[in-house]
Amino acid sequence: MEQMDKERWSSMADCYDRMADYLVPRYHMLQDEVIALLLSECKPELIVDLGGGSGIFIEKILDASPSSRAVWVDSSEDFRRVATKRLGRFGERVVFVACAFEDNWQAALPEAPDAICSMSAIHHLDTAGKRRFYSSCFETLRPGGWFYNIDEMSTLYDDAYRRTLAYWIRHVADARANVPPELKPYASAWCEKFDGWRKRNVENIGQPKQPGDDIHESFVSQMEWLREIGFVNVDLFIKFQLWSAIGGQKPAT
Repeated sequence: MEQMDKERWSSMADCYDRMADYLVPRYHMLQDEVIALLLSECKPELIVDLGGGSGIFIEKILDASPSSRAVWVDSSEDFRRVATKRLGRFGERVVFVACAFEDNWQAALPEAPDAICSMSAIHHLDTAGKRRFYSSCFETLRPGGWFYNIDEMSTLYDDAYRRTLAYWIRHVADARANVPPELKPYASAWCEKFDGWRKRNVENIGQPKQPGDDIHESFVSQMEWLREIGFVNVDLFIKFQLWSAIGGQKPAT
């Protein structure tokens, strides 16, 4: 097995990029279904991916929609390094914005986007932060534009929510055994971080949380916030265990 250098061992961007397919349940299905939904609604000229990470979502949508352009927004230079390598073949179709999505990322956009998407990022905001974030997305979209959020969310009942947490733990334990030998070091590094997630969310469930923690709020509540902000056609488009894909449309007029 080829030895990885110390920097790559410590890079969670590299680990996430290689391990998401194995260790995050239905990772590609969730992304692919949202992309199919978006492309069935419009032919987006500009798409913003908030918390763009390693660029997997943008790569998929630019491959599926050759006329589209995208803006990658993330505060992590580590992820930007990985995303730049993945998305380099798209040239000027991708703009990179190094910015936390709680900050003024809108100022860097070349125009109002047709779609704003996010995956596995917004749950780190507290209730007030989520509502402010959803409002900023609504204000930024062009009329008729769509917003989609794929994220870790609690469900209707506490016992069911606990089962979704337990499901991910079992999934990781089972899937880790099927990771190819050359990727085992990445799996070990990823699972070390995931052990912290397990302690925070399962062993210490019910303990107070701060912004930056995993703050899992009900998909129902978050859909209600979208409606209150002004989105229409708000829906739960996909749900699988801990992950929900919710979203809505800014009215065309």
